[in-house]
Amino acid sequence: MESDFTQLKVYRKAQEIFKVSRAIACIISDNKNIMEMSISNNYNHHFAGEIVSDSLRLVPSLAVVQNTSNYNLRLKRANNIRKAARRMLIKCRKLEFNGVKETEFLNLLKSEIQQFENLFADWLNNLHYKKDE
Repeated sequence: MESDFTQLKVYRKAQEIFKVSRAIACIISDNKNIMEMSISNNYNHHFAGEIVSDSLRLVPSLAVVQNTSNYNLRLKRANNIRKAARRMLIKCRKLEFNGVKETEFLNLLKSEIQQFENLFADWLNNLHYKKDE
C-alpha cells in the first residue's frame, strides 16, 4: 500500500522550501513576481527569482519520481532535483556575496535545502528498493 504523496516528509520539505524562497524573493525584490524579477536590472532580483523557479520545480519532479516505473526517467528526474537544490544553494551564496541584508532568511533556506537533500536521498533509496522488489 503506497503512502499518500502529500504526507511524505520530502514533499512537505519541498513545499517549505518554496514558501521560504518566495518570502525571501518578495523581501529582496519588493514583492515583484518572477517575470518582473527576470527582467530587472538588479542581479539580486534575478538570483531570487531563479531560486523561486528552482524551488517550484521540486514538487512536480518528486511526483514523477514517485509515480513512474521507468527507472531511467526516475533517475533523470532525481538528478534534476539534485541539480535544482545545488543551484538554489549557489544562488543563496551569490545573494550573500552581493550584500543582501536578509542573511538569517538565507541561512534558513540553506538549512531547509540541506535537510531536503538528506530526506530526498533516504526517500529515493527506499523508493528504489520498493520498486525493485
